[in-house]
Amino acid sequence: MSQRIAIIGAGICGLVSLKEVLAAGLEAVCFDAREGLGGAWAYQPVPGEDPAASSSIYLGTMLNSCRDTSAFSDFPFDPARYPDYFGHRQFVQYLREYAAHFGLDKHVRLQTKVTQCAPQDDGSWTVTATQRDGTQTTEPYAAVIVAAGHLSAPRTPAIPGRDLFAGEALHSHAYRAPSRFEGKRVAVVGFGSSAVDIACEIAPHAASLHLVTRRGGWVLPRYVLGKPTEAFDNRATQLWLPVGLSQWLQTKLLAFVDGTAPAAMAPAHKILEQNPTIRGDFLEKVRTGLVQIARGDVVRMTAAGLVVQSTLPKDKKAKKDDVVQGSDEYALDVDVVIFATGYTLFDLPYLPPNTAHPAGDPDQVDLYKLILPLHQRNLFFHGYTDLLGPLPPAAEAQARYTAALLAGRLPPPSTDEKARGIQAFRAYNRRHFVHSDRHVATAHLIPYVDDLLAPLGAAPTFSKLLAQVFTSGHPLRALSVLSAVWFSIPSSAAWRLVGHGAKPDLAAATVLRTAGEKPALSEKEVVLLAKERVEQA
Repeated sequence: MSQRIAIIGAGICGLVSLKEVLAAGLEAVCFDAREGLGGAWAYQPVPGEDPAASSSIYLGTMLNSCRDTSAFSDFPFDPARYPDYFGHRQFVQYLREYAAHFGLDKHVRLQTKVTQCAPQDDGSWTVTATQRDGTQTTEPYAAVIVAAGHLSAPRTPAIPGRDLFAGEALHSHAYRAPSRFEGKRVAVVGFGSSAVDIACEIAPHAASLHLVTRRGGWVLPRYVLGKPTEAFDNRATQLWLPVGLSQWLQTKLLAFVDGTAPAAMAPAHKILEQNPTIRGDFLEKVRTGLVQIARGDVVRMTAAGLVVQSTLPKDKKAKKDDVVQGSDEYALDVDVVIFATGYTLFDLPYLPPNTAHPAGDPDQVDLYKLILPLHQRNLFFHGYTDLLGPLPPAAEAQARYTAALLAGRLPPPSTDEKARGIQAFRAYNRRHFVHSDRHVATAHLIPYVDDLLAPLGAAPTFSKLLAQVFTSGHPLRALSVLSAVWFSIPSSAAWRLVGHGAKPDLAAATVLRTAGEKPALSEKEVVLLAKERVEQA
């Protein structure tokens, strides 16, 4: 049986999967249908004909998470080159620098689309892939890691009367820039990150901009009291504070910074019971009338636009400047409708049906630890999550866990163990998050990553870091690291301090520099990264 691992996708999840599999001493080949590294983050001015190989990034896309929480744990962003928050071009640059640093490029087959993965009786897989010129290959692999992401199958609601609409209707997957909507009446349907971003981009150009939302939501600023928002959701807050108290404190802090949200967007659920939207200028645009919120369900379309059924709670008194007024059912006359309504979580035609979800329910998840399918052997999913936090550290933890299984460092879980784990996750998910298709794979970042890395001894628990105060020979430095990890902005480098795969010197230097808000990489980080780069060459 071949010992090579096939990895599908060369974006965030695929590259870190490749790096960790190689670091475990295994062979791997990474496939991607696109022309370059970066996955969906590699901007395309015109969407491609093949959604699976087409970017979903628009011109103004920026990271919702900040620099210091979004890095891979052993490859920090340099503050001298990357601001607190930055756009897609800089992020793709970072991913390509990461690939070059760890020598990943030579293991990637670009412009090569995987068309079939077939399980074999011995637990191996055969992978069929087609190159851009039509050349097809079928090869054996010991395991397959699916890391292509879930932004390739746009989900557009089936709305009665859509064929009657005389204007333009599109999914946010096809949106690129606001200029072509100049002077038009636009409705954006949805209230996630893409919906709010696109509404804010188009509003200054459009004749009118309505944001249609069924349940409203929480929109957080990028900065709170001059610091990135994540600085107020540190490890101690996530792991020690009762959920109710944490939600109360964060709600009060948000109200102090932004004031009371308009009634039309105020949700029934509490803060962080959904994946929050990050946009600092959104409330300003709502309050100045550039963005008008229409609270309700789109029940049908007409030649002139949308008909919306109000879902505004009866006890909410909406003001005329923040919500469309009218009866329980009202019309919005528009020229353009943009559906920012998300993506089908599992649209993977190259895999056996119902591999990652129950039969007939593609928006549910049958993955142990959001990685391992219940019944298939040697198949792993990376990045099919919607975490309260940045994707890179979670994808990296998934990759480290998977690499440990493939290398025999960890025993594979039994089918019964996986089934119990899946049910336990569903119960946790129902307790903590809004019941919706978008949130079936949502988890809190730090507890999730800790759970994956605990079997490797790599979770930076308070007791482990406290022990280093007495055993490291550098008690003051160890105490500073402990304080930074638990009470400062949650740097992903914390997951390289201890356990298998640890890089304690680099991790400690990064954690301390991040907590100290230094404007550039420390000298120690520069030296250690340069040394590692030489060793990888």
